[in-house]
Amino acid sequence: MRIFSFLSSALLMGAAVAQGSDSCAPKPSDTQVVKFSWALEYLLERFYSQQPLNQTFLQSADNSSHANYLANFQGIQRQSRLGLHATRQVGAKIPEFEAPKCNFTFPTAKDGESWVKSAMQLESSVSGAFIGLSAYTQSPEVSFLLARLAAEHTSHAYYIATNQNATVFQANSTTLIPAYTPDYVLQSGSQPGKLGQYLHSCVTAPTSPCGNFTVGPLIGSFAGPSSAGIVPSSSATPSPSAGAGAGAGSSASPSGSPSASASPSS
Repeated sequence: MRIFSFLSSALLMGAAVAQGSDSCAPKPSDTQVVKFSWALEYLLERFYSQQPLNQTFLQSADNSSHANYLANFQGIQRQSRLGLHATRQVGAKIPEFEAPKCNFTFPTAKDGESWVKSAMQLESSVSGAFIGLSAYTQSPEVSFLLARLAAEHTSHAYYIATNQNATVFQANSTTLIPAYTPDYVLQSGSQPGKLGQYLHSCVTAPTSPCGNFTVGPLIGSFAGPSSAGIVPSSSATPSPSAGAGAGAGSSASPSGSPSASASPSS
């Protein structure tokens, strides 16, 4: 009897572990979230791939003598390709997943300085987009991927910012790092976080599993009425744009005024 009791307990434990594993794996409801992630990662991979980089081109960028831009941007490009590979691996666990067909075109940068500023703007916008996107999944595997990609692109943005701006972190900032909901990211415009001019025909915004999501200066909440999650920046310092999203234009944000080369060609 003890043997049967032990076997029954073991089977129940095994079933519980299997059920727990299934509940944590990516689900069909995560399809649009992973597609959105893939599009963001692919956007940056294409940005870096379409501009041939060399020391001569980058020497016009601010602080080029100390920033070691060429080696670092080659490494950043490699990280973007690894991010794409990671997203494909997670997407492969979802039967309905298929990488969206995106076609991005970027105008030729007039010099290394304008290109570096465009890279800073895109990295900052994409990092905030990944942070906002993490509120749209209930799968730990997907949220882990999004957190990792957000951290990756945040580090890229601040590496560039520290070589472009005298002060990156302001003492009077009142917001955490910017975060943008998918609805906001799909809007077109020059404000930080808006990437609709690239993504509008590529992906659609995923549906939040818990209703409308609002991004605030410090936290996010499902209690607010706004599905876009847009609130004015509460920073006491001047910002590149007002009301661009929670923390967008905060004094803690590395993104500055977008350069002309950050806009897609017509």
